[in-house]
Amino acid sequence: MLKRLSTLPPALRQTLIYGLSLVAVKAVSLLMVPFATHFLTPADYGRLDILQTLADLLSIVIGMGLADTLFRFTGQAKNEEEQKIVAANLLGLALIIGAVAALVTQLGATWIVSMLPGGVTEVQVRLILGSLAMGGISTLALSRMRMRDQAIPYAVGSVSRVVVQAFASGLLLVLGFGVTGFMAGSFFAGSLLALWLLWPYYRDTGVRFDFDRIKQYVRYGSPLIFVGIAGFVLGSFDRWILADAIGTAAMADYALAAKFGLITAIMIQPFDLWWLPRRFKVLPQENGPQQCAYLGGVGVTIGISSAVMVAAIGPLLIEWLTPVSYHGATQYVPWMAFLAVLHNTNMTLGMGSYSAKTTSWPAIIDGCAAGIAVIGYTTLIPLWGIWGTILATAIALSARLLATLFISQRITHLPYAFKRLLLLFGTALIGTSALQLLEGSVQKLGVGIALVVVIAVLALSLKLVKISALDRLMKRTG
Repeated sequence: MLKRLSTLPPALRQTLIYGLSLVAVKAVSLLMVPFATHFLTPADYGRLDILQTLADLLSIVIGMGLADTLFRFTGQAKNEEEQKIVAANLLGLALIIGAVAALVTQLGATWIVSMLPGGVTEVQVRLILGSLAMGGISTLALSRMRMRDQAIPYAVGSVSRVVVQAFASGLLLVLGFGVTGFMAGSFFAGSLLALWLLWPYYRDTGVRFDFDRIKQYVRYGSPLIFVGIAGFVLGSFDRWILADAIGTAAMADYALAAKFGLITAIMIQPFDLWWLPRRFKVLPQENGPQQCAYLGGVGVTIGISSAVMVAAIGPLLIEWLTPVSYHGATQYVPWMAFLAVLHNTNMTLGMGSYSAKTTSWPAIIDGCAAGIAVIGYTTLIPLWGIWGTILATAIALSARLLATLFISQRITHLPYAFKRLLLLFGTALIGTSALQLLEGSVQKLGVGIALVVVIAVLALSLKLVKISALDRLMKRTG
């Protein structure tokens, strides 16, 4: 297997390794779904989701745009020595952020608990806060592996973490520790990964505290905190309102549907893990804008195809893997998959807004979209519950995507195939809507697979994906 991989073009080889690692990670996560749903009541599963949304929010603040800052400044470095200086100073920044985060969040844990819905405990919150404090180091180290084409070490780190977490959390669930045990397993795995990644990073670059450079990185990365917080509002904040409106037990259907809907994002990630760190290197090259536009369209096409596949397979998996009390989640999976496409497309086609000297525009756009989402949640959730959440999120994500495209094209115009991409998306959405009229998950699966084939043929016919051109570009940019 490894010998065969070594004969492939570097870019394709890395993409396949990323893909295999993500398949392994998701396979372990899916195996944990029936395990967790059998040992946790729907109310406990809802509380677990509340804690995960807290992790989503704080990881954004603690991460402080470190990955995007690394991509931007390392990508523009003149030589390897300069790249190491950037990496060493970013490690210094990550250590400072981690230490401050650990101190502040542990001191404020009691207050944080009082602000969360769902009846989570202080021990559970302290455990997740502890693992998050080291999250910036892990994010930075894994991102640097992507920059350096170290796909295998990246895969080992990613898979090892989820395996250790699954084993530790599963054991504690069996022993009867419930949600607290699950959080303890996450803390153990997160701490182990951060320590494992820190040593080779430090050995290669050392650590620096050049505060002139760090201030420059903070100026670039700090607006991304607001981008991330807005992303939290658009992707996770709805759980807090839902928990108050319908209770954690009823919210479990939405939480489970969201988990399966995010398989769409997992299926897109192998391509993104390869392409996103390289885009700023490709842009200034000859025909760089055309290459960036084409590869951006490829990313969106992969996302649309993935959403259709998840819409067909996801409901059947839920019925197979979970108790009957969780089967209400099946009706929401297709729409969660398409929300994931809207979210991913914003990053894939919004390259222009990240190519400026600061990231102020993404912060402004995402902040406005978050405001639209909050208004939608507070208005529509009391009326329609989970469906109100999905509608409000769709409106906010669509508004964000349109604004991002407008601003990005003004900053750096890229010749995207907008009309053809819109035709593909519309076909997929209409086909998936028709799919929901069928009775039985098995019947939906068969028709859904046929719809995936139709989408693939349409993408090739519209020349959104040209195999020979994609192969040449991956060889050239690998």
